[in-house]
Amino acid sequence: MKKYFNTRWILLAFILPFIFTSCEKGEEVRDEKPESFEELLVNPSFKFKSTTKVNASFTVEPANQDELQHIVKIYTDKPSQGGRLLTKGITKNYEYNVDLTIPSRVDKLFVENRNAEGLYEVVEIPVTGQSISHTFNTLKLIAPDYPIEKTVIADPGCEECEESVSGNHNNLTLDGADYCVLEGDNLTVSNQLKFKNGATLVICGSANISKFTITGNDASKLYVSSGGTLSTSGHLNINSKLDLFVFGIHNISGNVNTKNPYKFYNYGTMNIAGSVNNGTNELRNEGTMNISGHFNANNNVGFKNYGSMDITGNLNINGNSKAYNYCSLYVGGNLMLNKTMENHSYIEVANSLTVNGSGLLSMHNGALVSTKDLMLNATIKGEGNSFSKIDISNTTTLNGGAAVQGKMDICDENGIETNNGSIANEVVYCEVTIPSTSCNPGSGGNGSGDPEDTDDDGVPDVDDDYPEDPERAFNNYYPNKHDFGTFAFEDLWPSKGDYDFNDLVLDFHYKIVTNADNLIVDIIAKTHVKAAGANMNNGFGIAFPVDPSNCGGVSGYVHAENNLDINPKGYENGHTDNTVAIFYDAVNTIYGSSLFNTIPNGNFEETDTITVTTYFNNPQLAMGQEPYNPFIYANQQRGKEIHLIDNAPTDLMNMEHFNQSHDDSDENSDRWYVTENNLPWGVEIPSSFDYPIENADILDAHLKFADWAESSGTVYTDWYLDEPNYRNDDNIYSREE
Repeated sequence: MKKYFNTRWILLAFILPFIFTSCEKGEEVRDEKPESFEELLVNPSFKFKSTTKVNASFTVEPANQDELQHIVKIYTDKPSQGGRLLTKGITKNYEYNVDLTIPSRVDKLFVENRNAEGLYEVVEIPVTGQSISHTFNTLKLIAPDYPIEKTVIADPGCEECEESVSGNHNNLTLDGADYCVLEGDNLTVSNQLKFKNGATLVICGSANISKFTITGNDASKLYVSSGGTLSTSGHLNINSKLDLFVFGIHNISGNVNTKNPYKFYNYGTMNIAGSVNNGTNELRNEGTMNISGHFNANNNVGFKNYGSMDITGNLNINGNSKAYNYCSLYVGGNLMLNKTMENHSYIEVANSLTVNGSGLLSMHNGALVSTKDLMLNATIKGEGNSFSKIDISNTTTLNGGAAVQGKMDICDENGIETNNGSIANEVVYCEVTIPSTSCNPGSGGNGSGDPEDTDDDGVPDVDDDYPEDPERAFNNYYPNKHDFGTFAFEDLWPSKGDYDFNDLVLDFHYKIVTNADNLIVDIIAKTHVKAAGANMNNGFGIAFPVDPSNCGGVSGYVHAENNLDINPKGYENGHTDNTVAIFYDAVNTIYGSSLFNTIPNGNFEETDTITVTTYFNNPQLAMGQEPYNPFIYANQQRGKEIHLIDNAPTDLMNMEHFNQSHDDSDENSDRWYVTENNLPWGVEIPSSFDYPIENADILDAHLKFADWAESSGTVYTDWYLDEPNYRNDDNIYSREE
C-alpha cells in the first residue's frame, strides 16, 4: 500500500486546465480523440459518476398553529405527466430535508407539498448545484389535480378562410375548400348542407341548418367558432366523414347520433333537446353539454368529459364501452354501468347507480360520487394514493358478486342495508373528507377533523404506504420508482482489462423504506444479472455504511456455493463498520454458464430477479450516497474485491492486492480502485445500460463517453442514452432471436 502523495497529480493539476476547456454539448474536448479507454485524459478529481448528490430542504408556512404536518414528494417530472417518484416523507416542525442522488442530466425536480386535507401544490425547482430549497405557503395550496389528457384543437376563426357563405338556401354544396360564415353574417340551409371532397366550414356568425350529408373520400370538418352560433333542427347524424368542433354555441332540437371514428368535440356550450346515441370513441366534452334526453354509450365506444355534462335522463354505459369523467357529471335519472366508468372527479346521480356483472366503477384519487341509491352487482375500486368516496342518501345494496376494493369511503348514514358482497379491509365508512374544487363540490368526513391513522404513527392512512405498520411509513426509490440502474465491472483488477465493461453487468433497483421520522428501516434491493463476459465465477455484494449491530436481518439472498461466513441474521460476519449483504456468491454457478449474453448469437442465459431485504432494527438517519458501496469479488476469492472508484474495501479485503500491476490506490488519501491515469474498474449508470459486446471498447460502443469523461462529466451527461449519433449499435449487445 502506498503511503505517499502521488506527484503525478501535481503535474496533471498544472496541465489539465490547458487541456480541458468549457464547452457546450457537441463541441470537441480536445483536438485528437482517444482511440481507446486507456488513452483517456481524466482529471484526478473525476470519479466517473453519471449522478449528482443534491441536498433538498423545504419549509412549510402553516395556515395555523394546529395544522397537521405535510407530506412532501419529489419527482423527476410533473407527477401528472408521468414523473417518476424519487422520495416521500413527512415534515417535522414543518420542515423536510433529504439527500438525493439524481442523474447528472436532470436539471430540474418537481416537488409536491400536500396537507392532511388533500390540498396540494407542485413546484418546479431548477437543479443548478448540489442543493435545492423552497418555502411553501399553505394558503397557496389547491385541490388535487387530475390526469387530464385534453385534446389540443385550436379554434381556426375566420381570418384565413378561402370563401365566405351566407344567406338563405334550400340546398347548399361546399366543395373541397375552406368556407366561413363571417362574424355578423347568417347562413340558413332549410333542407341539406352537403360537404364534398373534404370541405371545411367555420361558423363565426350564425347558422341554421337542417341536416348534413358528406360525399367523397376525404373527411370534412365543421367548426362553430368562439362567438358563433349553430342551430340544427331535427336530429344531428354524425355518421359519415364529418368531424364537429364546437367552440361557441350549438343548439340541437333532436337527437345526436355518432359513429366511429368521427370526432364530436365540444369546447363551448352544446344544448341537445333529445338524446345522445354515441357510437364513437371520439366524443369529448371540454365545455358545457346539456342533454335533455338520455345518453347511451353503445358497444365498443365511449366518451370523455373534461367539463360540465348535465343529462336529464339516464346514462347507460353498455357492453365493451368505457366512459371517463374528469370534471362534473350530473345524471337526472339512473346511471347504469354495464362496463367501465373511470371517475376522477364528481358524479351526481339523482336516482339509482347500478353497477352490473361486467361493469366497473373505477374511482381515482379523491373522486366523489353522490347518489340516492346504490345497487352493486360487480366492483367499485379506489385507485391511486388518496381515498375516494361514495355518498348514498337512501339505500345501499350489495348483491352476490359485488366487491368494494382499494381506497374507498362508503358513506350511507343509514348503514349498508343489504350486504351479500365483499368489502376490502382498507375500505372506510364516512371518514374521508373530499376537498372541493372547481369541478367537485367535495364531501365532509366524520366531523372529527383528524384523518384516520390506523397504526397511530402520526402519518394519516391516506399517505401511509404501511397504514397498519407503525414501524414503516414511506417508500423511497433509487434510481426512481420504476426504472433500474446498472453496475458494470471489469474483473481483472489489479490488472487492466479490455474495458468492454461487461465482465459482470447487473441491473439494480432500491426501494428504501422509511418510518414516520423519515429514518431508514429497510433497503429492498432488486438485482438481476444482464451479462457475465468473463470466465471467472464472480460474486456480488453491497456494503451499507451501518454497524452490523444495527442490522436486524438480511433475507432473500442467493448463495450458491455456501462458502461464506454468514451470520444467522443473514449478513456476512467479520465486518465492524458495514453491514454487508451478499446477493450472489457465484454468478456462473447460479446460472450454470460462463461468458453469457455478451457475444452476438452466442451463449444466452435468461436470468432471474433477486430481491434482498436488509432490515435495520435501529432505523438510520443517513447511510451515505446511493448506490452505497457495491462490489464484486473475483473468481470466488473473497479477499479480492473490486469496487467503484474511491469506494473503500470491506474488512475482509486482502490488502496485499493493492498497488499490484496497474492499481494505483492510496489509502491515506482515500484513493481506491484507480489506475495511474485515473481510470476505474467499475461504473454505475442511472438507467438500464446497453453494454458493449465482448472485446469492444466502451468508447467504440458509446461514442460520447470519451467527451463526457475528459470533460469531468460536464458535457454529454446523458452519454448512455440512445440518442442520435450517441452509439455504434454494431458494438452494443443485442440478442438476436
